[in-house]
Amino acid sequence: MTRTVDKAIIANRSAMVGKYEAAGVDAIEAALQRLIAADGKRHLTTEILYIDDTAHMAAFGASPVLGPADERGAKAAVDAIADTLNPDYILLLDGPDVLPQIQLNAIPGLSDGDAKTETDLPYACATGAFSRQARAYLAATRVVGRLPMPPGRPDAGVLVRMIDRCASHQPRPKAGDLPFFAISADVWRVSTQLSLNAVFGSHAALHVSPDDCHDRIDDALRHPVHFINCHGAKADHRFYGQRADDYPVAMESHRVAPHVTEGAVVAAECCYGAMLYDKELISDHPPICMSYLENGAIAFVGSTNIAYGPADRNAQADLICQFFLEEVLKGASTGRALLRARQRFAQDQKISTPTNLKTLAQFVLYGDPSLRVVEAAPGGLVAEAAGDDDDILASDQESSRKLRRVALKSDGIAIAQSATYALREAGIDGNRKAVERFETVARQRGYNGKPTVFSVSGGSSFRTASKLMDRAPQIAVIVEETTGNGTEGKIPRYHVLTAHILGDGITAIEECESR
Repeated sequence: MTRTVDKAIIANRSAMVGKYEAAGVDAIEAALQRLIAADGKRHLTTEILYIDDTAHMAAFGASPVLGPADERGAKAAVDAIADTLNPDYILLLDGPDVLPQIQLNAIPGLSDGDAKTETDLPYACATGAFSRQARAYLAATRVVGRLPMPPGRPDAGVLVRMIDRCASHQPRPKAGDLPFFAISADVWRVSTQLSLNAVFGSHAALHVSPDDCHDRIDDALRHPVHFINCHGAKADHRFYGQRADDYPVAMESHRVAPHVTEGAVVAAECCYGAMLYDKELISDHPPICMSYLENGAIAFVGSTNIAYGPADRNAQADLICQFFLEEVLKGASTGRALLRARQRFAQDQKISTPTNLKTLAQFVLYGDPSLRVVEAAPGGLVAEAAGDDDDILASDQESSRKLRRVALKSDGIAIAQSATYALREAGIDGNRKAVERFETVARQRGYNGKPTVFSVSGGSSFRTASKLMDRAPQIAVIVEETTGNGTEGKIPRYHVLTAHILGDGITAIEECESR
């Protein structure tokens, strides 16, 4: 197959017919054709690929998916398409009831109530055998995003409007700093201030809950860039602040909706911030992520389940959201921005820390991954060609994009080769003194549980280097649950303390709590 496809739209037509009926799918396909035409003007060749269609998949030497719940088949289909066409962007169309998110097993060492992590990360990785272990997906190399609809919602018109918004979107000129909206639970004020300083150079605009909430925040919701560091809860349309054991409502989806600006981008650290649920069964209101997307935002990055971060420094959710916004504000497409954020996070952090591995797995992008919030900074041949023939400019843009993809693929593979991860539960005989010292530190910090010890392995480069050590690295983890008083009952909170151990020595201790 020699055809060029810059953006592959991955869809399951039969599942969409079951969700929207034939007339709804006809309207969606008409909108997709408008997006394809708009992409053509952006010098992108876009194609819709139906992974439930036997003829479509035969062209890639693959089988069609068995149905909308066929995770293994969907991953294999995306791999076959990506390996054959090498698209620069992969857009997953619709929610997990049409095209599944991959349900990864619980992270070793992290007993926090999440039996699974639903994620699109595996689609961004050119792995071999299908796996439900998050550690199998450390080599993120593909630019992937999802334009979602919640399960069970049959209104095709909403999806049509989101597709048309992708078609009409124009990036903002890269001129000066964009105004931003930021809100934090009071308990994480310091952490959020550090994040804002890193991304925007100032935290002066920060709202804190309590006492800030609707209506006090509504004017600022019109800003084009949003950074949210609040509590989230499972299948809940609200985000919460915190002071002591009280968790007041900070944001609600139906009150966010009227204030969203066209082209906005959102990074939310909150637990369950990117969870998609059927509001007719669970709530009268849609998830906050959908409220943003349905009302003008082009990108929402958030977590599908319980997310983590420290109170007074930056790690876990703080960093993945920071890195994403930093890349977006440099002019990267939203999909490339998340890929770079994943790679930077895996390179900079100890992935053997269970909460770090979970962070890498759980944060996803909702939105067309080819769109930019701001124009890319001019440079090189592209800038020189700006006044010349449009075909030359398009060729330069494509060449630059292809070169970036080669670099991203190389970086992703190299990062995975050196990354570490917790492998399996282990005994403490060889590290008893270190584990006992860790228990002492844990008691001093208010932890009462016994640590669980795990062996540490990693990619090929790490395994080669570890052979030179006479002692094998391990981690010890303590997870404890508390509760806070939310609007409609108790909100569970998890606190995690992790020690990195080598022989009798503790090389690092990390502490974080659920968002």
